[in-house]
Amino acid sequence: MVTEGALRVRKKRDDLIPLLEALAYNLRWSWDPSTLDLFQRLAPEPWARTHNPIAAMQSAINEPDRLAEHAESILERHTNLEHYLTRQPYVRDVPRIAYFCAEFAISETLPIYSGGLGVLAGDHLKAASDLGLPLVAVGLLYRYGYFRQVIDDTGYQREAYDRLDTDTVAVRPVLDAHGGPTLIEVPFPARNVRARVWVAQVGRIPLYLLDTDLAENREDDRWITGHLYGGDQDTRIRQEIVLGIGGLRALRAVLPANAQPEVMHMNEGHSAFLSLELAREQLVAGTAPNFDAALLQSAPHLAFTTHTPVAAGHDAFPSDLVEAYFNGYRQQLGLTHEDFMLYGRREPAATWERFSMTVLALRSAARRNGVSQLHGTVSKEMWGGVGLSLQDAPPAAEMDAITNGVHTATWVGPEMGALYDRQLGEDWRTHPDRAASWTQLAEVDTEAVWAARTAQRARLLERVDAMSRFEGLGGLHPDVTPEKALVLGFARRFATYKRAGLVLTDPDRLVRLMDGGNRPLVIVFAGKAHPRDDPGKLLVQRIVQASRDERFRGRLVFLDNYDVEIARFMVQGSDVWMNTPRRPQEASGTSGMKATLNGALHLSELDGWWDEAYAPGMGWALGEGLAEDLVGDAHDAAEARQLMDLLEFDILPQFFDRDAAGIPRAWLETVARSIQTMAPRFSAQRMVNEYVARFYKPAGAAIGH
Repeated sequence: MVTEGALRVRKKRDDLIPLLEALAYNLRWSWDPSTLDLFQRLAPEPWARTHNPIAAMQSAINEPDRLAEHAESILERHTNLEHYLTRQPYVRDVPRIAYFCAEFAISETLPIYSGGLGVLAGDHLKAASDLGLPLVAVGLLYRYGYFRQVIDDTGYQREAYDRLDTDTVAVRPVLDAHGGPTLIEVPFPARNVRARVWVAQVGRIPLYLLDTDLAENREDDRWITGHLYGGDQDTRIRQEIVLGIGGLRALRAVLPANAQPEVMHMNEGHSAFLSLELAREQLVAGTAPNFDAALLQSAPHLAFTTHTPVAAGHDAFPSDLVEAYFNGYRQQLGLTHEDFMLYGRREPAATWERFSMTVLALRSAARRNGVSQLHGTVSKEMWGGVGLSLQDAPPAAEMDAITNGVHTATWVGPEMGALYDRQLGEDWRTHPDRAASWTQLAEVDTEAVWAARTAQRARLLERVDAMSRFEGLGGLHPDVTPEKALVLGFARRFATYKRAGLVLTDPDRLVRLMDGGNRPLVIVFAGKAHPRDDPGKLLVQRIVQASRDERFRGRLVFLDNYDVEIARFMVQGSDVWMNTPRRPQEASGTSGMKATLNGALHLSELDGWWDEAYAPGMGWALGEGLAEDLVGDAHDAAEARQLMDLLEFDILPQFFDRDAAGIPRAWLETVARSIQTMAPRFSAQRMVNEYVARFYKPAGAAIGH
């Protein structure tokens, strides 16, 4: 017999489960510490194993007593989420926006990203949600993600792939009017490929993800959404057809007519085929007489952001591959093969040119930008003269520049966050782009900053020590303690132009600097090389082998399988953030912004964001003052010497200039000035507000919004 008390517990459980599901399936928890704390308390063991609210929820719903114990917290966090979702937007009169990208990094629990582009896209969605923008996003649901990095006995990178279980992550299928999965069809040679539409809710923002792993598709088509940036060019063009053409068809299928986007933002060229589908729709509707006219009519709707000045970062496909996939589709556009190829060629007469996705995006979008002021200038030089359609009609701006920013609440560590809460109130979370939100840091207690920095440094060093012991390297050197050590962090994709090995150019000098006794220096590396980038893999191997060298053991460490979780550890725990690309090949470099938010000082090439952010006395600039005629290896050697000089004569002396309490007060005053200056300038909210003012609202006005 079921007792009355048991019935009350069961009813309470039944009432609480929908609230808990709403919390778990909204990825706002990835930047809301109180909700994460709830899931940790609700299911400590699953949480410790996965750090995944879905796993914690699935465990907790089978324990009615535990749910009842935390009922008040569940109600409180759900009320808070509802308030967040329904509050008035901070920005008004914005047209409806669709944001397309090949990857999104929202949380490490949803591994559909590889690096900086995905992190930037994730931060864009979070900031758009905080601001209340009417934005939806479109991407692909990769069943095997990017890859899990495995370092072999020689230090060489190997790739392992883990299948994504959609039951364990915060995504749900979008259902059609009959309660079944929403499916769209994408045109391929002699067949249509079907894709299922999923949704990940990112605060207010729905992120729609397409998945071709369906039984009704051909086996090779099921693998279109298998791996992010995996496979050959044949796989890549298929993915970009699904993302661009399929992505637009997905929006047509899941959104009502009065909610369709008015402005579409192509974040990198991977989604540029959506411009073809927009033009095809106009041709079918009879609103444009030909394809070129349709492109010009669509251009005010489209924005395009380019993220790299490196040629390999711009996808381009050979003529025969383009014809194989677009033979039927281009006929719907009224184009011959040669006509079609012209839209992806910078020089129409250059018949040897491949079909460039960047050129297609530039010929399609009235608004285009680079992601730092320097990158905007470089991109204008790279792509100058490529206007709209084959007429090369002038766009709104030939190449604009909107400097990237980072989502403050996501990347600030818990101790620094608590310090900001005490010192600044809540404004730094809700309005991080306002300088006034940070002014009180001018009067911050340096002892409190040091305590917060030491706690975050300790967490990183604990992770580094555990990894070193797991690898059989004996852990950190005994001299290295959280209260004493200076941690120099370097974490990014291991492409050769980023010069991860620059600090190892003079190993004897580095050993001397590291073996300082009372001035312990630790260098922590992390990063992946693309599976097909053999020189990048050799660079990973060089760093790993250095970490195993007796001279550096316990002081130089490589953290394998770089992901969002490791990124948080590193940007929150490092004291100095090192960035060493060859200028001007780093478009932005947002990891340094995240580290700066947490009290690191920046040591970087004057490239990307640092070219506009650097000021003497708030970090260090590589390349400053070097002879302009130095090129190639000679320039690398000069910058390597400059890097070591800065470490030896500036950075280490300043950090280890301690008072009687062991606190580097002058250093911490610099840290406070750096945060106060950099935090509002390089926040994602500032970035998204710039897109609103300079791209989205003008685009809406151009189409009669």
